[in-house]
Amino acid sequence: MQPCMLEEAAMRAGGKLRQGRPETVVRRIHTDTRTIKPGDLFVALVGENFDGHAYVSDAAAKGAIGAIVAQLPLPPAAPTKPGVLPPPPIAGSFGLIEVEDTLESLQLSAGAYRRTLPVRTVGVTGSSGKTSTKEMIAAVLKQKFATRATIGNLNNHVGVPLTLLSLEPSDEFGVIEMGMNHPGEIAPLAAMAEPEIGVITNIGTGHIEYFKDQSGIAYEKTELIASLPPTGVAIMDANDPWCVKLQHRTMARIVWVGVDVDAEWSARDITLEQKGIRFRLCHGRKSVPVRLPLYSRVMVTNALLAAAVGGVAGMTIEEIAAGLEALKLPGQRMEVLSLPGDRWLINDAYNANHDSMIAALRSLREFPSHGRKVAVLGSMGELGSRADDLHRSVGAEAARLGLDQIIVLGPGARQYKEGALAAGATESSVLHCEDIPQAAHALRVWFSRGGDCLLVKGSRFMRLENLVSAIAGTHAEAH
Repeated sequence: MQPCMLEEAAMRAGGKLRQGRPETVVRRIHTDTRTIKPGDLFVALVGENFDGHAYVSDAAAKGAIGAIVAQLPLPPAAPTKPGVLPPPPIAGSFGLIEVEDTLESLQLSAGAYRRTLPVRTVGVTGSSGKTSTKEMIAAVLKQKFATRATIGNLNNHVGVPLTLLSLEPSDEFGVIEMGMNHPGEIAPLAAMAEPEIGVITNIGTGHIEYFKDQSGIAYEKTELIASLPPTGVAIMDANDPWCVKLQHRTMARIVWVGVDVDAEWSARDITLEQKGIRFRLCHGRKSVPVRLPLYSRVMVTNALLAAAVGGVAGMTIEEIAAGLEALKLPGQRMEVLSLPGDRWLINDAYNANHDSMIAALRSLREFPSHGRKVAVLGSMGELGSRADDLHRSVGAEAARLGLDQIIVLGPGARQYKEGALAAGATESSVLHCEDIPQAAHALRVWFSRGGDCLLVKGSRFMRLENLVSAIAGTHAEAH
């Protein structure tokens, strides 16, 4: 963040400076006292189970120069651990900016700061693949431009403003991931970020619990492209029927990408290997070979979306290919691990929805190994009234693919099993485990031979990374 004076920070936040020196320099705006630094302006956010106002004195003790608050006078400081002295009283020089709502002030601050920068922003949303696509876009753009991207998956109403506030005047591109799980969340994020390029990975059934149907999800996701200026560019998958159907929502130019479809950016000669996936990246009359250091056909589409962003930015197809090959994704996203005994583990434990489950199962079936194909399916969350049907659908797909063993656990395990049995799986090929230790025990049998390949996937609440750790320990080698 480019430093500013406390008085200017108050104006951006829509608040009034009630205490402190107007000329005090703000070096960063931050929301977590555990990682506060000298020169920070602390925002006292309020949630269901916490109140940041109780930590203002803690922020001051750690060097913060002020705080954005919605309560004055401040409540008593949060209790400290036994034997730990409470923070000293707040000094009169400590800045206090009073606002009506601290979350809204954080968002106002981010939007105002973003408008002071010449940075070009790329918004990324979709039902799945957002983080992977965001990382691919950043890897491509970094080949030629100073680029900053959302850290991890901080893609919500708090994460997006913090990402915008982390931008520097020297940054040429900002790649901003935008997530949602309720109606009305994408438009405010887009208004803050003001993207000139909008990327939609896909439109599926994730978070359908909070929507009437999939059309509601589609409308919410396309709020991103609806926010683009006429001079902007929307980038979407030509194979996604909802993107095609709702393309009229944007005034921006549309760049289509796709596999096995007529599109501006496409892929051919796709080959899945144990150490990644190879394909030819095609644009116009040019094509170049690309090897992605990850495993999934879906990732090819994500790579095409990233390539299109590079193309809009004026990069050559060779520069784009180099960026894709330099990609390093966060773990637990179709991460292929090589284990002793010539065994392979596909760690996709970070999260799951219906569409990403189906794609992961198909990738498991295609994995070039000579042993058994085994899937551990953790339950999927936020599916509402469609939860039973969608779990059955995934179970049925696992059975149709002819996997050697399906291990299911979590609240949707029974429905996974029902779907698999209805699609022809045998009773012995579908094992319902009560917890992770039971699943780990079963895998001593079902993931023990040379050439075996195991997929581990489930929603975040299932914490299946604990199963991966139990299986792989410190012996895994990432590819």
